[in-house]
Amino acid sequence: MNPIMLYNQQTPLQVGQGKQRIGYAGIFGQDLGCSNFGFCQVSLIDQDHLTHYIQVDNQDYIEINQRYESLHLTQNESLFLWLEQDTDGTVLNWRLFKSTLTLEQLFPIYQACYDFESLYQLFELVESLKVIPLRMFAREVLMDKPLMTAFVSIPASKRHHHSFPGGLLMHSLECALMTKQTVESIINISTKEQEVSVVAALFHDVGKVKTLGTTQHTSTGRLIDHEQFTLMLLVDPLNTLQEYWEQGAQTLQYLLTWKESHGVCRFVSGNAIKMADRLSTSASLRSMAFKDKPEYFHFTELSIGSQKHYLNRLN
Repeated sequence: MNPIMLYNQQTPLQVGQGKQRIGYAGIFGQDLGCSNFGFCQVSLIDQDHLTHYIQVDNQDYIEINQRYESLHLTQNESLFLWLEQDTDGTVLNWRLFKSTLTLEQLFPIYQACYDFESLYQLFELVESLKVIPLRMFAREVLMDKPLMTAFVSIPASKRHHHSFPGGLLMHSLECALMTKQTVESIINISTKEQEVSVVAALFHDVGKVKTLGTTQHTSTGRLIDHEQFTLMLLVDPLNTLQEYWEQGAQTLQYLLTWKESHGVCRFVSGNAIKMADRLSTSASLRSMAFKDKPEYFHFTELSIGSQKHYLNRLN
């Protein structure tokens, strides 16, 4: 799992600097091999069923094969390859990952996202879940095309934290990864409770797909708070989870709907989710406040509507 990143962008993200391809991973083993000039080939099958042969250097070739050997595919999983190339065809970056989605299901989500690295981390997080019913739940959420295309593209807020396209996914990942780090450091919390809290953190703001567009609130969002949509949007995956793991489904629903105004959280991991949410929000606000400020600035203020936020930093 990649380290936690508190994102700083306040403007729409570029998906990448070069030409990108994504598709099923083709052949990149002994069959293609390496030339005498220090280059190797990998292949990729795109959404139009076209096979592309891409030249990579020896080091990338070795690392791609090592990554492949570390991924143990089951019968219902597919292997995907993403590549970013410079104008001359040089591979700048690559990611190899697995998912139960087909390319037909994955491609619209990929097209909608503003930052592929965040999308990659989302798939990595889901596939890292050890509790099988919980992994099934998260996979089912990923298969919901309308939900996911919105989840990866809209901001987390209109003018507040992570208020740029793709901000909701970034904020959600930050919350999930920080929650994961926190709960794993607490003694006597089971793996099951740890992972339920991570999934709850990941989808705690999923209701915003009904209340926020890419630039403004929806008509529904002007009337109803996003939290009221959370369980409604997740009802089918929750029903599946209920069938295979009733206690887990109940715990997840509790963590998704618990507020501090309800009193003491019955699960200590609920506090980790709230803490992660506040930290991610605070970091985003500080980044907004110091945007375009010289490095020697250690104090500034940020106006959001009628509210002013005063922020400091040490350089």
